Amino acid sequence: MHVRVSPGSVALDEPDDCNSFKVLLAEGAKDALPGLLESAAAGKVDDPDVLVSVDWIKSQCAGRIGMGWNYRFANMLVYAAGKGWLSEDGSHVRAHVETY
Repeated sequence: MHVRVSPGSVALDEPDDCNSFKVLLAEGAKDALPGLLESAAAGKVDDPDVLVSVDWIKSQCAGRIGMGWNYRFANMLVYAAGKGWLSEDGSHVRAHVETY
């Protein structure tokens, strides 16, 4: 699962993959990242990472995921919590940013 951020858009790629999670940032969108995330209600920057909204992820996955996704996604969040990558209230999951 990847959050792809490019100039003017924020999208979720590979929503059925709960084994990988990161933000893919287009080189030209770096300065606009905070505003793009906010306008899409996708999350917020927590330099050098991004805190991605769990509700946004779920909304982006609707109608695009296979059987068992809820279980796999819940396990992903449990794993993230164990690593300290889930916000205290469980509303955001931390993702590292890779520029492309």
